Amino acid sequence: MLERHLLRDFLAVTASVAVLGIGVGSTLPLAALTLTAHGFGPEVVGWMVAVSALGGVLGTLASPAATLRFGRRRVMLCCVAIAAASVMLLQYVDSLWAWAALRALFGASMAPLFVLGEAWINTLPGDAVRGRVVAIYSTSFSLCQVLGPLLSNALTGAPNQAFLICGGVFLLGIPGIAVAQDASIATPDALGNGAKDAAASWLTIVRTAPAIVAGAGLFAAFDNIILSFLPIFALDRGLTQGRALAAVIIVFLGDATLQFAAGSLADRYGRARVHRLSGLAMCVLLPLLPVMIAVPGLWELYLYLLGGVAGSVYTLSMVSSGERFSGAALLRASGLIALTWNLASSVGPAATGVVMQRLGPSAMTAVLWIMALGFVLATRAERRA
Repeated sequence: MLERHLLRDFLAVTASVAVLGIGVGSTLPLAALTLTAHGFGPEVVGWMVAVSALGGVLGTLASPAATLRFGRRRVMLCCVAIAAASVMLLQYVDSLWAWAALRALFGASMAPLFVLGEAWINTLPGDAVRGRVVAIYSTSFSLCQVLGPLLSNALTGAPNQAFLICGGVFLLGIPGIAVAQDASIATPDALGNGAKDAAASWLTIVRTAPAIVAGAGLFAAFDNIILSFLPIFALDRGLTQGRALAAVIIVFLGDATLQFAAGSLADRYGRARVHRLSGLAMCVLLPLLPVMIAVPGLWELYLYLLGGVAGSVYTLSMVSSGERFSGAALLRASGLIALTWNLASSVGPAATGVVMQRLGPSAMTAVLWIMALGFVLATRAERRA
């Protein structure tokens, strides 16, 4: 799918970002468990998540300009070092204000890594194989992120070194970024990007490619809502606690393992068509959740497919950004994905919690369905544009 020198860069960047997925997946639950162990309630944990998301917004907005000035490799290496330091220092501070500052710094350093990593991967393949290449990248990150909570669980036995070890995991991402070629090279994308917009502004991207933003927002909200509220929904439907937690794992397993299939379909039948069909599939599947989750032998398959379809919405948003934009505009498109992710990760679960408090656990399905419908409408608007 990729020429040899491009394959080297792809493997290097993908491996580095995948390692960062382990770091993110372990740091977030470890921070929550540590705060809880020190006597702080869910409200404080929630504020720390919000502070990190705010830092992510600021880092996202700053990343395009910083990259154009200093180069993506230099910016990414600096961000990895800052992320590692911000996690390691949590081992030595007790003040909530210090924690908030370090979590904000962590969010600000991680956002450019995802923005630049996704943009970098998107510059390597031609449009004929873009879906599969981006799917391999997103699958690698998802699978490694799943390993994060396992590391957190293992580190509970070493509380005096837990954050030092987590911070050290981030440093493992440095070699791959360092060896990847940062100079402008004659990639298939660079040779055939005459139809791509290299100078689109943030507003132009939102106006002409709304499915990119809507897809990122839908999956970010889905990701956090499922993680937070699906166990509650499952318990309300009579599942045991073990099966309720297994339901979450199955959803994310579907997300992690079905992306290559989605990318292959996009390469064969067109990204826009498969992107839109993924949204329509979510609109069909979500209303079935209250029934299917109680059907023995079928609920696992149902949740696996739901996770895969939802994950394809995000993967194909990344594919769309590389398909339609290049250069500085591609950085801005990747930045919009990261910015939308941070905002939706905060607003989506908060709004769902309020609705479920008033209408009951079943309202979770309605909230997700409305978001999926919004994405489908965004794909229609993009088609007209």
